[in-house]
Amino acid sequence: MSKAWEHFLEVSPDLALLQEVNSISPGVQAEYSSVVRPARTQHGDLQRFSTAVLSRYDLAAASLNSEFSWVREQLAIFKGNLVAATFKIDGIPEIKVVSVHVPTWPLDATDLTPKDLQKIKLEHNSRVWATELLWSAMVAERDYDGWLVVGGDLNTSVTFDKMWSGGPHGNQEVLDRLHALELTECLVTAQGCLTATFQNASDKKVIHQIDHLFVSHPLAARLVECGVSDRDLIFGESLSDHLPIIADFKIGT
Repeated sequence: MSKAWEHFLEVSPDLALLQEVNSISPGVQAEYSSVVRPARTQHGDLQRFSTAVLSRYDLAAASLNSEFSWVREQLAIFKGNLVAATFKIDGIPEIKVVSVHVPTWPLDATDLTPKDLQKIKLEHNSRVWATELLWSAMVAERDYDGWLVVGGDLNTSVTFDKMWSGGPHGNQEVLDRLHALELTECLVTAQGCLTATFQNASDKKVIHQIDHLFVSHPLAARLVECGVSDRDLIFGESLSDHLPIIADFKIGT
């Protein structure tokens, strides 16, 4: 078993949203229900890695929807980047989970009209990204009777808006849109500030929070604490270039 999976079992989460998963250890498979789908390349082929939801509760694969037909088509294409599942815990509403891996490239808008794009595009970015598909899907969940958990690698950090030339590029806008849907970002809420989660490949600096965990307000009210895994362990042992976000919630009486 790899050190990464050994660490996973040490943390022993009840629910995990994972991205860029090459394979799942048999020992983990024995303990967890899972919904796993390969992500897509920019040219539409299957990636060598997958996006996953793992849970100690029985998972059922779920779909994402949108009021716009072309977004629904894109959500089907990106079903391996936005992996949805549901599960139930006695005494509380159903929980819908979305494990997110937003690619670093924009959508191919060749066949889309400006009118189509205008319905979901950001004010401060001329192109449309998978974050906008996620937002449109979350708009469609506004009447969902259960609780939402949405998280993973959004490749979105407010530091990009501050550091990249040309002014804001929509990163803060992405997060603000999700907040406006009554979703709470757990890491910022618990820590009171941006907490960097990603180590740059070039200079090894850790200055960007591109990973996020959003939950609907009823679940956010049960948040006990939220932080990241030990930096020396994750980066020092080369387990990942992302620091996992770990959140504890008080569920039940």
